[in-house]
Amino acid sequence: MIYANVLIPRHENMTFIYSVPRFLELKEGDVVEIELRKVKIWGLVESFSDKLPEGVKEKSIKPVLGKIIETSIFSSPPQTTFLKWVAEYYRYPFNKIVKQVFSPLINSKNELCGESDPMKHLSSVVKYNGIEKIDLNKDQKKAIDSIKSRWAEKNFVPTLVYGVTGSGKSEVFAELSREVIKSGRQVLYLVPEIGLTNQAMIHLIKRVGYSGVILHSFMSPKKRFSSLYSAMHRQAGLIVGTRSSILYPFIEPGLIIVDEEHDSSYKNFEAPYYHARDAAIMKASLLNIPVILGSATPSSDSWLNVLNGKYQIETLPQRANGKPLPEIKQFKFKGELYIPSNLVDFIRNSVKKNEQTLFFLNRRGFATFPVCSECNEPVTCPNCSTALVFHKKKNRLVCHHCSFNKATEICDNCKNEGLQFEGIGIEKLKEALEQYFPGTEILSFDKDSLSTPSLFEKAVKSISDGKQHIIVGTVMISKGHNFPDLRNVVIKHADYLLSFRDARAAEKCFQIITQVAGRAGRFDESGSVWAETLSPEHYIWKYVPTHDYPGFMKEELSWRKQLMLPPYTRMTIVKIVGSAEKKVKEDALSVYERFEQIREKKNIENIVIYPPEEPPLSKVRNKFRMNITIISPKTVKGQKNLHLFLDSVPCLKGSSILYDIDAINET
Repeated sequence: MIYANVLIPRHENMTFIYSVPRFLELKEGDVVEIELRKVKIWGLVESFSDKLPEGVKEKSIKPVLGKIIETSIFSSPPQTTFLKWVAEYYRYPFNKIVKQVFSPLINSKNELCGESDPMKHLSSVVKYNGIEKIDLNKDQKKAIDSIKSRWAEKNFVPTLVYGVTGSGKSEVFAELSREVIKSGRQVLYLVPEIGLTNQAMIHLIKRVGYSGVILHSFMSPKKRFSSLYSAMHRQAGLIVGTRSSILYPFIEPGLIIVDEEHDSSYKNFEAPYYHARDAAIMKASLLNIPVILGSATPSSDSWLNVLNGKYQIETLPQRANGKPLPEIKQFKFKGELYIPSNLVDFIRNSVKKNEQTLFFLNRRGFATFPVCSECNEPVTCPNCSTALVFHKKKNRLVCHHCSFNKATEICDNCKNEGLQFEGIGIEKLKEALEQYFPGTEILSFDKDSLSTPSLFEKAVKSISDGKQHIIVGTVMISKGHNFPDLRNVVIKHADYLLSFRDARAAEKCFQIITQVAGRAGRFDESGSVWAETLSPEHYIWKYVPTHDYPGFMKEELSWRKQLMLPPYTRMTIVKIVGSAEKKVKEDALSVYERFEQIREKKNIENIVIYPPEEPPLSKVRNKFRMNITIISPKTVKGQKNLHLFLDSVPCLKGSSILYDIDAINET
């Protein structure tokens, strides 16, 4: 008799023994149906044995009921090691990671989410129709040759491709991808936003000449299953996906590319709090394959890794079309809807020439701060510690954290029917622009207006075809788009992030301004950019006008080093979450006191632990939150000491403990 040790993807870390029927051929990694406590569930075959542990009786062992699918977990040691690393590093149960990973494949009935014949899923594969060849410039060729030479020597140190906006980084990625796929391996290409997956795929298959699939959470379960199943069965050489794609062990990449590697969307803002860029670095290391990061505004983490020699860097210093980057001109904030008169005249003339202008404001809705006209109380979400946002199109007050919404008429505090709508969102800006530029069609490019991938693609095509002369957009429009007729960019509230309690505020501010400005003049005509500043004296404005990211990062890192902030240190946030506010605060204090006891007992001096405090969002979805922030050195000893603290956290009744490892903000 052969016995299988089966991992059960439940909250607990459970492995059970089942007998293998003679008619059933099983291998490590097979997903099987089993019975546990009279309920049929699925599990993963972890290993086999030919004898039972001492004390276990044969009659207590149930048989495996059948095989559902073969997978690479446990049969591919590097893939399994990677998932276990994610679970251990980000302090999240391995079983729960496995459950998330398999959710696109296996349904609640322990069946595949689709047909088991790979050929029936070919409709999900994006086919190629020949290769479109372009002439690479000298900088692109130099970068490609340099990377290939390292690959030839099996030197797979991470490579950062730092290129100004419009420098043709994607052409470098495509050329390298073609080489990898030609050798019989797959390419995993990560993008930060769902809306970028389709255009990234279309560009790649045109350049590479191989079929591909798209993977993201917004796809229907049927389509996501088809894409994943086609990738598993090697029907696609290219896999373009968002952050969750890095976790899938069903893809055997020969190259991982992380485009726009600086983007905060690669960080998962709920448990497990993994960072897809950092996970990609680890996965590539374990699989012994190359990994490439690309950005016009690299993260401070990657920049420091280049300075320390941990990453190689390839630079594309000029735009592919040879045009100069537009100078970023400033104008001071003088009101929510203020636009200088000379700028209004300039854009009117630009519209007459059939040129496009983008107005950028990274705030959804109409007004960000509804206030009662009678009692002056803000209208807040009953489930979250935040003001509701007024959406005029829907005529609703909406919470952007829990999606609670209600009609706008009555103040909850005094029952007055009059509300004032303070603060500016993209809808209010659009209304103002319709007054500034009467008769001009204005397109909104934001999450509310483009709520589905099809609407997103329709808007991108409309702008690309020059059908709108003015676009008003949020951060969605700042990433990876190439609009031929877009000449001008106006950035409202360009540096508002500087007022946030965030160690990376200046970095994020520079990145957004540069990325948005980079949409202007990417083709034949030079562009013009204006940025509204609320903090004109901040040192960021010494570097923003000329796109001097290296200069900015030199000064930014000097401050971070003096203050011992990331990326020189590691920021870990222990989150205590629960439905009873008083209990959460008491539990947070007890955890902090435990940390202080360990510090005193072990005489640990190189770690800073801040007392518990409420984060900016102290209540979300009726759960109260307290944070304990830990700043630790990026050393082996620092990591060991950090684990001493984290391992000491007790089980709490009524409160949950979550760990945000390598946190990028304090929310």
